[in-house]
Amino acid sequence: MEIGNAEKIYQIMQKFQKMKMNSTHTSELPRSEIMMLKMIKLNTAETEGVTISTLGELLEISKPAVSQMINVLEDKGYVERMTTKNDRRIVYVRLTENGKQRLAKELQSLLKGMTQIFDKMGEEDTEDLLRLLEKLYLIVSACTHK
Repeated sequence: MEIGNAEKIYQIMQKFQKMKMNSTHTSELPRSEIMMLKMIKLNTAETEGVTISTLGELLEISKPAVSQMINVLEDKGYVERMTTKNDRRIVYVRLTENGKQRLAKELQSLLKGMTQIFDKMGEEDTEDLLRLLEKLYLIVSACTHK
């Protein structure tokens, strides 16, 4: 019985999930903490920060889980909590300078690892992969916005 392309892609993606993707990327932080720092950076307003509710929605995790991770990152000195004078019930989170530096270092290390992988793939295969991923993104994006 022949396996269809969708199933083959699914199986390959499962293999990626099972393997340790950051074998070329050694980190002092768990991947979940790096993702949290990245989400905070991407969604922080100029003067405020981002709310725990917003982070939970973006990462599709519960508010208590977000709060717990924020506690850990706060203890490490990577984030800080703030309230505004207008509404002290709303707590905002933003990166500290130390958090910004850590995130930049982690992303630099990740990019270095990815560059090593793409060097092994070769320029032509890498360009083909990028072209196909962009095409896939556009198709999926169009399908999900209907």
